[in-house]
Amino acid sequence: MRFEAKHSFFKKVVHDVHNFKNPLKTLASKHQLMIAYALDSHRFFKASVQVEKMKVAKVEMLLRVILTPTDIRKLSILTPSSVEELVTVLCDKLQIEKGFLIQYEDPDFNYELCNLNDISELPPDKATLRLHWEIVLSAAPSDSDLSNFTLDTASKSSSTHSSTSDSATAFDSEQLSPCTSRSDQWPSQFPIPLFSYDVELRLQKANEDFKKNGTTLNVTRDIKMHVLEKLAEAVFSYKAYPKDCELEKVACALVDKHPCLKAPGSNGGWEGWKLSLKFKMANYRQKLRYAGCPEITVNFRQGSSRPSLKRPQKSELNFLPDHPVGFSEEDLEKERALMEEEEVKKKDMSLSVLNSKMEVTFSLRRKEIVADQPLVSTVKQRWPGLFIEEQVYAEFQRIDCIDLKSTFLTSLDNHTRGFLKMYRAKANQGRGSDLEVLLEKLDSQDTEALEDHTKNMKMGILEVVKESADPSRSLTSVVNVAVVLEEEVVMDNLPDYTNAFILLFGLLYALNIEYPKDLKYTFEVVQKVFLHLGNECTARVQSLKNKLVHM
Repeated sequence: MRFEAKHSFFKKVVHDVHNFKNPLKTLASKHQLMIAYALDSHRFFKASVQVEKMKVAKVEMLLRVILTPTDIRKLSILTPSSVEELVTVLCDKLQIEKGFLIQYEDPDFNYELCNLNDISELPPDKATLRLHWEIVLSAAPSDSDLSNFTLDTASKSSSTHSSTSDSATAFDSEQLSPCTSRSDQWPSQFPIPLFSYDVELRLQKANEDFKKNGTTLNVTRDIKMHVLEKLAEAVFSYKAYPKDCELEKVACALVDKHPCLKAPGSNGGWEGWKLSLKFKMANYRQKLRYAGCPEITVNFRQGSSRPSLKRPQKSELNFLPDHPVGFSEEDLEKERALMEEEEVKKKDMSLSVLNSKMEVTFSLRRKEIVADQPLVSTVKQRWPGLFIEEQVYAEFQRIDCIDLKSTFLTSLDNHTRGFLKMYRAKANQGRGSDLEVLLEKLDSQDTEALEDHTKNMKMGILEVVKESADPSRSLTSVVNVAVVLEEEVVMDNLPDYTNAFILLFGLLYALNIEYPKDLKYTFEVVQKVFLHLGNECTARVQSLKNKLVHM
């Protein structure tokens, strides 16, 4: 007997039995039973029963159908005669629309997935099927587009396919991966992302029942895990470390969009979702730390030491971005050294070339500033291009995606009238004496060297003035304006005080320096009233903001 013919018996036994605990014993037992049956028959090579007429009867087969990773169903159907009949049966049994591709686990290839083109390819008794919907997109679809299949993409008409696929990818285009740069601040109304097809279908039906009967959805563990995973991804696209009040807004937005998810027995129905999302964000950050996300790994704690978290304190969007694709840390260090030697030290420096190199090395610079927290003098020595006026504005643009100078000056023009009204009101009440004393001191200051005034100065702005030669006139003219950080003049020869103040504020972001206590309200007004970075204000700043609105 040929070896292939003999082996076919054992292969069929393994396929039918599905017992892998002791396969050799199983094969030996089945083979002995087959030989005993053959020897016991009247004729060894020919069966005693002759079949003259045979009528084919359909038998039931067991299917394991995978709709999504969280929705796997078990079906028992009559053996279909064609793939088209199988599609019709699946649509009827599972209550889904057509337009999907069927794949099955092929036992001939170690149960890897293969497209089902002929019904004869399907294993006879039981099989595992996976359904993939065909999504019509105007551009080449990405993996995220195919995985984020939504409820509306199962529509029969092609027009509905195109419109809903656009809506399905609208949030995905805005949602950022953990290693890409952010571009939007935390929204006032948090957009709830679209969930998978089966979850959206259940939520849609449950929302209808809630409107009719007021009954909430019995949230299973699979649905809850999927919803929290999607929410965690959406939250991280704005912030890696959200506050409790921000998580509360997310939970409120969730139950507003899907009222069937309200938890009974609570006032708003969102309290449980907020607590679950808080723990889910911690688990999600743990996954990102294992994946190497720099914004998370910078806070990895070893041993018993518990240093303070390095996270955005001034509403920074790109606090600690990842390195550009194709660049290692060694490559970026070479770019930095090359930029320092060939560009910064040139007399005729090319600002466009410098800006492109500063853009490439942005992630390395942020890593040094955030993780190592060097002195300003060290940063100025390693990154001299950062202390050029144009690069201060460009660095702020990279961090917060806002044009610092134009936004500040526009807001200043809008609020100048309100500030003048407030000052006149205080002056009429006799509360403007401090400002008058300050102006007198500015008028009487001498033009000494800048270094004489920078001692014990953590940050500030110095003006060098020139007194009038005519003793009968007390007018002075400003000849130099400088920015001081950590007792060092980091920028000088600036045109005026306003530009110096804008550059000082930009350097606080570029160098990750906290606001000083005696000026924290001043800088908070600039950040949240002028530049609109962040929503929550202290009571004092909120009071000023309300007064400016009514002026």
